[in-house]
Parts: sequence; structure tokens; C-alpha cells
Amino acid sequence: MEFESGGFTLRGVVHRPVQEPPVAGIVFVHPFAEEKKSSYRVFVEMARAAADAGCGVLRFDFRGCGDSEGLFEEAGPEAWRGDLRRAFSLAKETFGAPRMGLLGLRLGAALAAELAEEELELAFLLLWEPVAEGERYLSLTMRRSMLRRKLTEHEGGEALAEEEEEEAGEVDFDGYLVPAEIQRQIAEIDLLAESKAYPGPTLVLNLSGRSKVAPAVEKLASRYVSGEAQAVRQEPIWSTVGLVDATPTITASLEWLRKTLGLRLP
Repeated sequence: MEFESGGFTLRGVVHRPVQEPPVAGIVFVHPFAEEKKSSYRVFVEMARAAADAGCGVLRFDFRGCGDSEGLFEEAGPEAWRGDLRRAFSLAKETFGAPRMGLLGLRLGAALAAELAEEELELAFLLLWEPVAEGERYLSLTMRRSMLRRKLTEHEGGEALAEEEEEEAGEVDFDGYLVPAEIQRQIAEIDLLAESKAYPGPTLVLNLSGRSKVAPAVEKLASRYVSGEAQAVRQEPIWSTVGLVDATPTITASLEWLRKTLGLRLP
């Protein structure tokens, strides 16, 4: 599927259930930079499972990402918010489903949560390990990148010198050079600042090796009128190299959708 947003051609894939019309429609919102690549297969598996359960699913790439037009370094959250609004509107027209929802991972979950605050026709919200605090996300990612660079230099590899990055105002995010403007836009994200206006059912999944929900995830879920937090024992699907078994995350999501929307399980 191709559609226009802000003068750019965006590309995506539609997953349809066997029986039409879908009982619900879901727009998937992908994460940032290298995390998008790592989680691609998991998104496909979740989309197919949701379609088997009776949902229509739209997976799409933001401008500057994947198969969509535009340059990554010239995009960012402000532009992607517009892309998401356009994708959601198109999905409503495409599926004709009585209920529409969003499913996002990491930074994509943060953008989905933001759209929920303004989208009156949203019926449900599913957030996988959302980036709740943009500044903290930037700090942790930069720290990890610096450690990886030092290891690469130690092994004889080449990397962009720190002083060159600082002069350019760019930061290396796992091989993606992120300019200062995109960093600023990410840093402004703060989902924990205040209670949420969105009243519908919301599931926040904490994906980690722990069986207890992290305090920040619990806090975010509590910001919603109908929020629920769940801990899922899951390796990080957004940063794992190679194939990953996302069964725990997909199962938890489908069970919640079944309970919330009355769907059949595949």
C-alpha cells in the first residue's frame, strides 16, 4: 500500500482477516532507527496473529524510514506525528471496522500514546515497552553507543570521532547519525508528566527478564483511566540480533485483545 503524507509517499502492508469486515482495525507504530530493523519480524508475526483473530492491521514506515520516501535525518517525531494521523485516518477508511486501535513499540508507543490524547475515535491502545521519558532514552542510547564504539576502536575498527560528532551536533544511534533537531524532539517526550485524557482501555507491556512491572511502567499505566500494566518475560525484541521468539509478547497482547474486544484467539 502507498499513501501520501506531507508531500512524501509512505509505504506499508495491510493484513486482512479471512472474514470481512474486520471486527477491529489496528495501526502498528514502529520504533526508532535500528530498533525498527530488529523488531520487524516480530511486527509481522503479531500482525498475522491479529489478522487471524479477526483484526485488520496496517503496518507502515514513517517518512525517512524503511521503504517510505524522505531522508531519515530530515524527519523526526514532529513529522512522524503527522504521518501517524494520516495512516490512522486511512486505516479507518480501508477497514471500515467498528473499532480502531493503535499498537506501538518503544518510541512508536510514545507516538501512539500522544495520538490517543487527540483521537476521539480510538477504541484501544496497546503499548509495548514505551519510551516514557525522551531524555532518559537518549541518555541510555548514547551511553550504549559509546561503549560499543570503544569496543570497536579497541578491536581495530573505525568510528566517527567524538569531537566530529559534537561539532556536527550528531549522535550515533547504533549506526544512525541523529542530528540535534531530532534529539531535541525526542527529549521533549514525557508521558509521565500528567494524567491522560484518553479514557479507553490501555495495556502497557513491560518486556524484560523480570516478573515484576517496572515502576515507570506502573506509573504510566496509572495515568490512564482504564490503564493496565503487565510484566512479560521477554528478551528485548527491539535490540536482539537474529531471530527472536516473541511468543510471550504476542500471546499477552492477543489475550488482552480477546478480553477487551471479544476477539477469537488464532
